[in-house]
This record gives sequence, structure tokens and C-alpha cells, in this order.
Amino acid sequence: MKTVQEKSEGLMNFLRSNRKDRGLMADLRCGFSRAKQHRAWPHIAGYCQLDEDKSRTPVQTVCAAYATHPEEAVYGNMGTVMRQIAIGMNGKDGLSSFEARFRRLISCQTTEEICNWMAGFVRAAKSSNIPVNYKQLYCDLFWWEGEYPPKLKWASSYWGAEGGRK
Repeated sequence: MKTVQEKSEGLMNFLRSNRKDRGLMADLRCGFSRAKQHRAWPHIAGYCQLDEDKSRTPVQTVCAAYATHPEEAVYGNMGTVMRQIAIGMNGKDGLSSFEARFRRLISCQTTEEICNWMAGFVRAAKSSNIPVNYKQLYCDLFWWEGEYPPKLKWASSYWGAEGGRK
């Protein structure tokens, strides 16, 4: 049985190797839309169990996110991305103005709930030219409802990057 990290790496290899396939990327972007998500399913079926939301939702979300904004980071998590977006908006003052959105994100209790919010944040990262660590995002979404939820690491990356808020 593959580990979550191995599944993540396999998924990323698939996405990287198909990055220039405009038709496939268009289908994967449909993963963000309930009405069109079925267009992504033929492409992601090999990476999840389509009939199980807990398996399908993280894969579908990461694929839709990558297809929307394929600039990939090799470090960090979504807390890192959110911090960079916030600081880019208005320097250090952006952290407090963006904080309500970030708090809403980390208050999500289920994988499905967090995935429903992801499209807007990925688009914000794209508009700010901030790369996303999709490999880590997949792992974080997979473990969102686990005993040690990734939201703690996201919060640490957002608020703790320079010794906490001032």
C-alpha cells in the first residue's frame, strides 16, 4: 500500500507531465465546479477511489488547483502562501486585513469544506504570482480530519514566520 507521500508524488508526476495538455488541464479545472466536476473524473480515477469523497476530493482539488495555477513551490504550505498573499496586498498591514479570510479557511472542519474554499485562494495566489506546494497541499487535504490536523502548521506558517504577530 502506498503512503500519502508516494500518492502525492505520483499525482504530481502526472500533473507535471501533462502541464502543456490544454484540454486535460481544462477538464481538471472543472474539478472546482460541482456542475462540471465529472469532466475531471476520467483523468483522476487512477489516483483515487471516485466513489469515496474522502479519497476523491483531495485529488480533484489539487488537480483543479494545479490546472488553474501550475506554478509549483517546493517548500511551505497554504499558510505560507496566505502570508505571502497578505503581505503582498499591503505589507505587514496586509496580514491583519487578510486575517479574517485565513481564519475562515483554518476553521474548516472537514476535507470537503476546506476544498470548497480552495479555488479562491489558488486564484489569489495566481494573481499575486505566488507558487503553491501542491505536493504538500495534497498531503494536508488528505490529513485535514486527522488527529494532528495540518491547520496548526498552516497557522504557524501564517502567524509565526517572523516571531508572531506584532
